[in-house]
Amino acid sequence: MQTTDATALPETGAAQTGVRWPWLKTYREMGVDWHTVPPVPDKTLSDYLRDHATQFPEREALVFMGQGLTYRELDARIERMAALLTAQGCRKGDVLGLHLPNMPQYVVAFGAAARLGMVCTSISPLMTPTEVAHQGNDARVRVLLTLQPLWEQVIQHAAGDMRSLDTVLVSGPGDYLGAPFTGLSTSLGSVRVLSLADQMQQPGDARPPARLGIDDVLYLQYTGGTTGAPKGARLTSRNLFTNNIQADVFYGYRLGQETVASAFPLFHIGGAAVLFNALRTASTFLLIPDPRDIAHFVGEMQKRTPTIIAAVPALYQMLCQHDGFRRLDFSGLRMAVSGAAPFAREEIERLASIIGENKFCEVYGMTETSPVQTLNPAQRFKPGSVGVPLPGTRVRIVDTETDREMPPGEPGEVTVSGPQVMQGYLAMPDATADALREHDGQLWMHTGDIGYLDDEGYLTICDRSKDMLIVGGYKVFSVEVENTVQALPRVALCAVVGRPDTQRPGNDIVQLYVQPMPDPIKGAAANDEALRNELMARCRERLSPYKVPREIFIVEAIPLTSVGKIDKKALRKR
Repeated sequence: MQTTDATALPETGAAQTGVRWPWLKTYREMGVDWHTVPPVPDKTLSDYLRDHATQFPEREALVFMGQGLTYRELDARIERMAALLTAQGCRKGDVLGLHLPNMPQYVVAFGAAARLGMVCTSISPLMTPTEVAHQGNDARVRVLLTLQPLWEQVIQHAAGDMRSLDTVLVSGPGDYLGAPFTGLSTSLGSVRVLSLADQMQQPGDARPPARLGIDDVLYLQYTGGTTGAPKGARLTSRNLFTNNIQADVFYGYRLGQETVASAFPLFHIGGAAVLFNALRTASTFLLIPDPRDIAHFVGEMQKRTPTIIAAVPALYQMLCQHDGFRRLDFSGLRMAVSGAAPFAREEIERLASIIGENKFCEVYGMTETSPVQTLNPAQRFKPGSVGVPLPGTRVRIVDTETDREMPPGEPGEVTVSGPQVMQGYLAMPDATADALREHDGQLWMHTGDIGYLDDEGYLTICDRSKDMLIVGGYKVFSVEVENTVQALPRVALCAVVGRPDTQRPGNDIVQLYVQPMPDPIKGAAANDEALRNELMARCRERLSPYKVPREIFIVEAIPLTSVGKIDKKALRKR
């Protein structure tokens, strides 16, 4: 067992008695050693997949649209993709852009890049051409893998502005379903544009790669961070797989035995983390290209019963409303993991009534921490919190102005230190210095989230610092108002945002947006005025007057991001 520098503790003093680190007592009660992180093998993603191709050759690695791909087949395709990238002149350190939804091509390309010592950066399929060009230039993307419709709608308009781009490889939705996209061979200025399916048929060998160490950057994942323009978080294999292993202390993945159903987009750090853990443990991973297609997601789970499900709260809510999901056999399900957004207690109870008790756990994190920082374990779940710090992970709550550590129960900015923390932002020293600050000889990631630790070491997130409202000089945490409203059975989704109060500068007006449940008989939404009255009555009953929304909007659908989180930016624009 290996103990990281970040987890070394004194044998006596405040930390040992749990005053500064109150989660130690909770760990002892669970019989888990917080101090020691299991050793991280000196292996990259490519190494894991090569090993599984030998040890589990016929086990399904990926399932896409009902079609399975074994670990032997996956490794062969990775080897061929590596040869193709070699033919394009790619070398260690070059950047491969992945501009795809959840498809086998994404996994194959990521494995091939790791095999050659390349760096991958995920580019959201929802980005505009301008946004794609910005990320491509910032990351210095040399080869871009995209999908035929995205090539036609986005990349044709972006490629000419990407200064480092040499080659665009265009795949088709049917490439792994017996209907490959072929026949494309053209250029866009100096950029070669080639059909992936055609090129995968060409002979060639992968250049023997320079050894990719686990401390080399594997993944350049872009995030809006706490403020400002998107930034490239530099994540190594050690960051990513250490975080998998830290969380696995609670997950308990069984080698070669799990079936993982996740609709997290792979271009999001949450989806990537679930994928990496599945591939690390020779699990079968169900690729869901469109998380909003609930019928398809349920259909895939009917064919291959999952042992692990991972989704965001909004998706769990949609699943719970689907008859097919409620009828699934969950006797083999060991765990349902939620993350990326708060999950109301009443919604967790609704999910548990379907999948069974003591199977739900919740994680909290961000791109810069690979991504998990805390985990609310099923065996000691505390509703309303996001759990205790992972093994080897420290959490400090600090005053946003003075950086003074806050006592238990008092909110402040959440800061995190541990082996999963990123190496910094690409070519942004000022942003890196602002996010990563030294304290007591350790680097601490300042998350921009507001929260507090209780006397058992459980973290509760009050709000994003940018989502916290000020009313009459008092702080209003949007999550508290949302949880109050979400408990009503007539509320499908809700969100709280603030708009500047022009009559009281420096203050906000609390706005509540509600997406109602459809009427089960009429198929229509509930009466708006009646629902408004019910919402207002509940808020006045349960919240301090300054927290009660002044403006309530009943909407047909609350906007969601590509990950399935509520899009508060879109609501603010209204």
